[in-house]
Amino acid sequence: MTIAISAGGRSRRGVGVKADTMLGILLVSPILITMAALVFYPIARTVWDSLHRVNPMQAGTPFVGLENYTRMLSDGPLGTTWVNTFIYVVLAVVAETVFGVLAAALINQVKVGRQWLLAAVVLPWALPGVVNAVIWLWIYQPGAGLLNGVLSAIGLPFENHVWFNDRTSAIIAVTVVHVWRMMPLTVVIVLAAMQSIPAHLYEAARIDGATRAQMFTLVTLPLVRSAIAVAMTNATVNAFNLFDEAWVLAGSSLETRPVLVQIYLETFQNLRFSYGMALSLVITLVSLLVSLVYVLRVYRNTRFD
Repeated sequence: MTIAISAGGRSRRGVGVKADTMLGILLVSPILITMAALVFYPIARTVWDSLHRVNPMQAGTPFVGLENYTRMLSDGPLGTTWVNTFIYVVLAVVAETVFGVLAAALINQVKVGRQWLLAAVVLPWALPGVVNAVIWLWIYQPGAGLLNGVLSAIGLPFENHVWFNDRTSAIIAVTVVHVWRMMPLTVVIVLAAMQSIPAHLYEAARIDGATRAQMFTLVTLPLVRSAIAVAMTNATVNAFNLFDEAWVLAGSSLETRPVLVQIYLETFQNLRFSYGMALSLVITLVSLLVSLVYVLRVYRNTRFD
């Protein structure tokens, strides 16, 4: 009798485990189907097409293997665009992280009207990238532009200054617009982490005689480190995907052209679709590898053994 009861108990537990497993699969299946249809299949199809010659001006799509990838090694303009892209990434990630964390800390100190201040900060991120770029194009205008007018009003020799005649100033100008648009995302992520810090930690630090600067560096920053890493991951991916600002402000100029603009020109101007697909896969892989550094760093700093 005891054996029969034990066997029956194991049988019921087995049925329960199978039911839980089926329920989990049922709940996850919509996400898996959506990811397969919108992410995995397009990526697989892009990989397959990048191994062929896809050109609407030439008949057929013959298999060319890695030809589209080896062509990148001898593509001179592509090398310049990669240099420009990495400059954009470094400048954008550093600026968004530093100023985003400082802005989040300031907003976190506001007690009255914080929601309105946060709404104003988020507005550039809510606007389309092209709209932001057009607004800043007016600001950068050499004649009646706001920036030159303000600098000239304070006595600096910037009357009729053309910001996009020089490569350095042009790259900085494009980066400023990109940071203006994407930094609010960093502010929101870091601010959410700051608001979750228990107040008694600051009270303990204050009792120990810590100043505001010491509380920020010794309490706030260590506890929002994971949020900063997530924000830096977003900033890195967005900087690699820089297109709207560079295209609207500087056009197809090689001196300021990022890789995404090069992909657009190769695909829709030169009609080398397969080469554009190969380029898009490479920049996707590079951005993911760089972002993986942040993810692994967060895992090492937050895991519990």
